[in-house]
Formats: sequence, C-alpha cells, structure tokens
Amino acid sequence: MMEQKSYDKSPRALIIIARDATGQVITRLSCTRSHDVMSAMKSARSVLILKKGAARVEIHCQEAPTSIYSGKPLAVISVEDLLLTQNQAS
Repeated sequence: MMEQKSYDKSPRALIIIARDATGQVITRLSCTRSHDVMSAMKSARSVLILKKGAARVEIHCQEAPTSIYSGKPLAVISVEDLLLTQNQAS
C-alpha cells in the first residue's frame, strides 16, 4: 500500500499558485511560515519574479495536492502589476 503524503487541511492554510499565460498551474508552494495573506503576498511576488514562465501568482486556501484551484483566489499579482509598481516607483 502506498503512503499518501499529508498536507495541511486547516482552514487557514495558504498556498501560492503560479500560473503561466494560458492559466495552467506551473508551481505550488505551501505558506509554512504564515497564514496571513499579506505575508504570503510578499512571497508570491518573489515567486512571480523568479519563476520562469509565470504570468500571475495567486493566494488560495490550501486544497487537495492535485487541485487546479479554479475558485476565486484570496489575492492575485500579475506581471502587469509588477510593471505598474516599477513605473510608479521611477
């Protein structure tokens, strides 16, 4: 019998989802240090900058390990948002 990996099922567990331009999930990262959306957004921004092919990142309440996270995210950052932020800072 194969052992199934456990994941945090608590209602406050958050996950960062990176999607490519087609909307496909390309990365999933559990937020292990904080269950706060604002804190998770800082990590999500870094994922968007560093993950090749990422067009947007989303923060969701964690679901099953194979979920496609089709529901409404708690927060979203897109590449366009990064460009706007950089232009405003200039």
